Amino acid sequence: MTIPIAQRPAPIAHRPLGFFGGVLAVALAILGVAGCASISPAPFTALTTSIQQLRDGADASLSVVHERARNRYIDEAAAGDGAKVGALLLTQPAGDPFGWASPDPPLFLKAARFREGVYQLNSVLVGYAGLLGQLASPDLVSSGTFEQLAKDLNGNLKTAVQSLGVSAPPDKEIAIFSTLATGAFRAYLQNKQRSSLLEALNGNHPAIQEAAELGASAVRIAAAALRNEYDLTSQKLADLVAKPTLSSSEKQAALRDLVELDDKFIKEISVLRILHQSYMALPAAHRELATGVADPKRGLPMVRELFESGRELYRLYEELTKSDKKKEFTRATS
Repeated sequence: MTIPIAQRPAPIAHRPLGFFGGVLAVALAILGVAGCASISPAPFTALTTSIQQLRDGADASLSVVHERARNRYIDEAAAGDGAKVGALLLTQPAGDPFGWASPDPPLFLKAARFREGVYQLNSVLVGYAGLLGQLASPDLVSSGTFEQLAKDLNGNLKTAVQSLGVSAPPDKEIAIFSTLATGAFRAYLQNKQRSSLLEALNGNHPAIQEAAELGASAVRIAAAALRNEYDLTSQKLADLVAKPTLSSSEKQAALRDLVELDDKFIKEISVLRILHQSYMALPAAHRELATGVADPKRGLPMVRELFESGRELYRLYEELTKSDKKKEFTRATS
């Protein structure tokens, strides 16, 4: 199994979007929906801001999940687990002088690939919302520019899906702009009618649903892998505690390790739960775009929910980081 790992920046050490700035952007965008009689880019701006917050919060928290999985693997391999040492020996795929492969990739390698795929997918969604904002603005993009940008986003989505390790059903088109909807958006660019934009948005909703489901499916796969690692490790610790030959201090140490493992697992699975909920909420947020264009007085609660999910992911990142730094300090001073 070949797992390409793209270069990613170091774990985020500051908020990707300031809390007040992000809230203000979403709030002003929602107010803009209510205060403009013509087609306003406000709902699309709100969605862009919310997905940016989601993307950065997810990337920060997943960076810690990856680092923790890597550290756990090193500890277990160093303790004498020969199979884990063997899994670190990478091979070269046939015909690919620059590639590498692992017959049984460790969880931390899967986590790195998953993090990259999530970032790519969320970047596609940010680009999609941003392009919709350009379509709704007074200075419309040209038809040629739109089609090229849509083509690029579709290509980026396919790359993200490959990184996530999921696949669409054979009868489904992997595209953030479906072929049918692209024609509808082209018609809107020609006549600039609100009804045409609504038709294009509604026509592209199945593509958004499919992209969201691919993201959610990848999160479920990642959650299953994380839970499998927890089950194996926790059972080993439980078996160790049950050994009658274990001294009181050794049993206490094993119990402490099990408690710490539980705490880490609960926080890490929470990251995946929030990310999964976000992808499940994405279609409803997309529906609100058409609602906001058709009725400027309507709010955007699901769009705001995506923003709040991004904030919560970043909160978990800070909590995970704080916990790890505290443990490192305890080890260094003990």
